[in-house]
Amino acid sequence: MSIDQANAFRTFVNENESVQEQIKGAASDESFSLVALAAEHGYTFTSEEAQSAWDAAQGGELSDFELEVVSGGVLVHGHRIEKKS
Repeated sequence: MSIDQANAFRTFVNENESVQEQIKGAASDESFSLVALAAEHGYTFTSEEAQSAWDAAQGGELSDFELEVVSGGVLVHGHRIEKKS
């Protein structure tokens, strides 16, 4: 379990439109877990590590998908996806 795994999953998501659609589609699902989705694809990290990786990404360049997540549809927070209000 590590931040490296969370960063690797971030790269995987940015390169995989079907996973991006899963994440966007899960915005209203209270049971959705980003950590569980990552585990389905072979990545292992905690929600705290996911949050650390996301926080670190905010200081650098974001992908188009990540910009969409923060600006329009959903906000990634730890292991849950929440609608941005």
